[in-house]
Amino acid sequence: MMMNCRILLSGACALVLTAAKAQQGEAWQALRQQPRASGAQMTRAGGLNESFIYLYASQALPVVDDFSVDRTRHLDARSTDADVTLIETIHRLQIAGSPTPLDLYATDTSYRYIYDPVLDTTTRVPNSALAVERWDISTYPPPDTVDIFLWPAYTLLDTIGDPDIDTVRPPAFTGQTIVQDSLMVYEVAALSSTYINPDNTPRPLILWQEDEAYINGTYPVDPPTIGVASLDGMDRTGFPYQPENPNMEGIADHLTSVPIDLNGIALDSVYLSFFYQARGLSGDGFADPTDSLRLEFYAPQEENWYLEWSTPYETGGPPFKQVMIPIKLDKFLKNGFQMRFSSRATLGGPVDHWHIDYVRLGKQRNHTDTLLQDVTIVYPANGLLEDYTSVPYDKFQEDPALYMAPDVALTHKNLRDGNAFVTWSYGVNTDCGMDDEFLLVGNNISAPAGESYSAVNPVNSSPINYTYDLSGCSDAAFATSKFWLTSSPNALQYNDTTTVLQEISNYYSYDDGSAEQSYFFLSECIGCKLAYRFITQGQDSLRALRMYFDPIFSYDIFNDPRDGSFRLAVWGADLNAEPIFSNETYHSPEYNLWGPNKFVEYAFDDTVLVSGTFHVGLIQANGTKIHLGLDRNLVNNQHMFYNVGNGWDESSAPGSWMIRPVMMNEVDPFVGLPEQTLEENMLLFPNPAADELTIRMEGDALRQVELVDMTGRVVERINARNGAAVDISGVKTGVYLVRALDGEGRSIGQGRSVVQR
Repeated sequence: MMMNCRILLSGACALVLTAAKAQQGEAWQALRQQPRASGAQMTRAGGLNESFIYLYASQALPVVDDFSVDRTRHLDARSTDADVTLIETIHRLQIAGSPTPLDLYATDTSYRYIYDPVLDTTTRVPNSALAVERWDISTYPPPDTVDIFLWPAYTLLDTIGDPDIDTVRPPAFTGQTIVQDSLMVYEVAALSSTYINPDNTPRPLILWQEDEAYINGTYPVDPPTIGVASLDGMDRTGFPYQPENPNMEGIADHLTSVPIDLNGIALDSVYLSFFYQARGLSGDGFADPTDSLRLEFYAPQEENWYLEWSTPYETGGPPFKQVMIPIKLDKFLKNGFQMRFSSRATLGGPVDHWHIDYVRLGKQRNHTDTLLQDVTIVYPANGLLEDYTSVPYDKFQEDPALYMAPDVALTHKNLRDGNAFVTWSYGVNTDCGMDDEFLLVGNNISAPAGESYSAVNPVNSSPINYTYDLSGCSDAAFATSKFWLTSSPNALQYNDTTTVLQEISNYYSYDDGSAEQSYFFLSECIGCKLAYRFITQGQDSLRALRMYFDPIFSYDIFNDPRDGSFRLAVWGADLNAEPIFSNETYHSPEYNLWGPNKFVEYAFDDTVLVSGTFHVGLIQANGTKIHLGLDRNLVNNQHMFYNVGNGWDESSAPGSWMIRPVMMNEVDPFVGLPEQTLEENMLLFPNPAADELTIRMEGDALRQVELVDMTGRVVERINARNGAAVDISGVKTGVYLVRALDGEGRSIGQGRSVVQR
């Protein structure tokens, strides 16, 4: 039985959200987490606390941002960066503004022991106390100091007649201690990059002074332009604000502008306008009474924020709505004015979504100034292939025309108050020398005012009949396709373009690489199955599946997804027949937490020969629910099938599962190294291995081995000798590239090994 709740009740139900849709045993819901590759503003490194103060160039009117480019300041500076300067060092323990002479102190009296060998007596004398200012260096600027008394954290042993005094330090000293520490304060220079406003004047690129909002093009539904700022219940790193209290409500994400100069502008002439949408493709359908989108203005002379507008969460989601807000009060019309969007949300994850688009702040506006003289692209492109977003290089080279799309349709939108004449073009280049451009491939002589329309770009059809020329590539290729439109007048240049990088290497994929929701079985059934249909020309060798699981942040005590267990399986064209292969190895969901939508690779126990139509998927081994990523922008449910015990059904999930079958290939970009290089003179056994792995190769140059996981990260470096076993008991289950190194760290061989227990 599934529990639909948002209230934590004695651990029995932890933020189990009502599914966005459920159909005969399957369901999909809002993501729980979306890790982002971003450094922390305050980090611990080298025993020192570090804080970074970011400088910003002030903005002047007009201010325009439609989020088709990222104008947020990413707070990921490091002390070694060229634009970073140390401006202050604050010591935790100070005396009269200077650091204390010692690094370690006791919080209670320490003593000096004087021993008289003649009388055989010992006298205990207290060490002198110091009046110390204690600073809280966990935040900057630090709060008020606390005056305390501290003693040297050591015991002195002084023997009369002996000129030396013995000092006994911890661990011999058993009292409570406090350690001297420092806060290093750095200043990060303002970025010099510029942004071109609609009036063709340059402005500083950075408009928003933090990166809590997620700038993306895949979460909204029918936005005014390509790209939005999404606010939710996750912090800037993509993790919940309150993972331990997932149902807590409060202020979550902020989107705060840099200072803007409004000095000397007449009252009633400045208006702020923006578009917003609740939920979109990725939010949840539950509205807490306190959920809201908020807008505040900053009065610089008062140094105070004022709430000027808010709206409650709407579970229906679309369409986008435009808001017009006059700035009437003199206290805001100063140099240093700021605006700040924020969301009040459930702090346990990305459940309450708000999407903001096309922010405009300008003078000489009024409440009727709602029209935009702009024609835009609405969604990101997905490349030039048909059906798939990626195919294996070898298969593509056998028949390129088979995989190229006849045409690619993009959604454009005319935001102007009249019909528009629009033309569009595209260009393609690869990392191996191909560079083509196709100008004016389509036009709309009267794009309807205020409406969206389809812009068709012919690819492998008349008059272009185009295919990727990958003859200059070797085993893998990366093709960059750029689409753009032209119209006049057209306010912003940035929303006229979309660019996509398409990988053609060693896997098939239907998804666009971005999960908007997660997919799971409603029933807690053992033996539930997923099967994803793919078609290969001729035969091919299948070695692994890459999958993206939604990183769950809170766990029902009866259903921790990390305890989920499944086996990989492969079926032929007929799902009603037995699988042609199923793993004996059991897997659990794994998560790469260093960036959004990072796939994890799960290896088959043996290479599986497939041909024509085949299906890949999983067989659930226990009743624990697992949450598979669901791409909501590309719908391929006609290839998606599930079985909860009553036979196979076509999935109703409106999207694409994030499962990618991986084929054998001499070059594997997932690892980034040739699989076969020098492998003929290197033997790995046993394979699969459990706790020990033996490497045998020609010669006696082997000194170390590196184990590289499927993200290309070195997870273990071990001293080794030819023919001797190395301990891999601390290495997680998975497939690894094993790289042999000589005494100077040079690669002398490599192979692939499966760690299995």
